[in-house]
Amino acid sequence: MINYLVMSETKATSLEHQKETVRVETFSDGVFCIAITLLSIEIGVEVTGHTTDKDLTEALISKWPICLAYVISFVNVLLAWIGHHGLFKNLRDTDNAVMISNGLLLMLVALVPFPTKTLGMFLITDALKTAVIFYTGYFVLISIAFKLLWYTASRNKNLLVHGITDAQINQTTKSENIGLVCNIIIMLVAFINPWISLLLSFVMWIYWIWIA
Repeated sequence: MINYLVMSETKATSLEHQKETVRVETFSDGVFCIAITLLSIEIGVEVTGHTTDKDLTEALISKWPICLAYVISFVNVLLAWIGHHGLFKNLRDTDNAVMISNGLLLMLVALVPFPTKTLGMFLITDALKTAVIFYTGYFVLISIAFKLLWYTASRNKNLLVHGITDAQINQTTKSENIGLVCNIIIMLVAFINPWISLLLSFVMWIYWIWIA
């Protein structure tokens, strides 16, 4: 009878911890959702007075830099959300360190519309290099935040799901390291050729979607 009560209490505690993890992930999903939604706010066509088909066509075409910046950021935030979901699948509990590091990551994700707008505004100007360096550098910060989140979670195995192996932990750590290194390389390339830097971002998508 005592053993049964102990087992029931242990199971209840475990479920409570899992509920806390779900709460953190649900809140995080909301931030990712808002960040993606805010990306589209800057997209619009401004025309004044009498507008002809030619005027509207030219206005629409002129928006391609902002649309490109939107697509790039949408995919980047989407991949970040997928990575965040995968990371939390390895957790069965959280602590203050995990929640603080997760909060830091969410703070950066919520501000992605800012570098996105900057990239779109200056993509076809003489300030292109600075805009791309700022944009790619911002995602270096997000990669660092991801690495910090995984570090704070994986250093305490009591927070990880039962049965996770050292090999699985090391694989996730390796993926975080690869992501950080790739983002640093993409940022450094921007100092030489901003367009190649953006092209490498597309290549990185292919890696994360079909290879990693």
